[in-house]
Amino acid sequence: MSRRILHVTCLGLLLLLGGPAMAVDNGFYLGGAVGGASTEVSEDGLKFDENDFAWKIYGGYQFLSFLAVEGAYRNFGSPSTTILGSDVKVEPTGFDVSAVAGLPLGPVYAFGKLSALFWDADVIVDGEKFSDDGTDLGLGIGLSIDIAKIRVRGEIEYFDVEDGVLMYTVGGAWLF
Repeated sequence: MSRRILHVTCLGLLLLLGGPAMAVDNGFYLGGAVGGASTEVSEDGLKFDENDFAWKIYGGYQFLSFLAVEGAYRNFGSPSTTILGSDVKVEPTGFDVSAVAGLPLGPVYAFGKLSALFWDADVIVDGEKFSDDGTDLGLGIGLSIDIAKIRVRGEIEYFDVEDGVLMYTVGGAWLF
């Protein structure tokens, strides 16, 4: 008798908690995320490989349960270090456009991203500022879950800027 109650209770909880989250809501969403970024640059035999706090704001449109388009502004932080006695600081930022493809796996939604990042970076060496910009590809993977009108997600993204920028974030979005 108690085993049957346990099974019915577990099934009820799965339907209650997992049922609404299994379907990815189509439509607009707007969100933000925080985390960290690792910026790597090699120039003339010198290597800069530092981490810092990073954040992004993003928005998109979910066309189908497996396809969305997304845009974001991201700040990769301001990592700094000392190289050969010189203080070096890098301040990379960028805008990107992404195609997001995913697969609902019960209450969790697994997704991958292919992005075009339009970036700008200021490099400050002993107070002297140099700027660079460009357009590079990005790839990302992540997991999300929809709870009512809020999407909670975590992701890891790699951008082919210089020797690479790796960004890992946790955030949330409001679903319209």
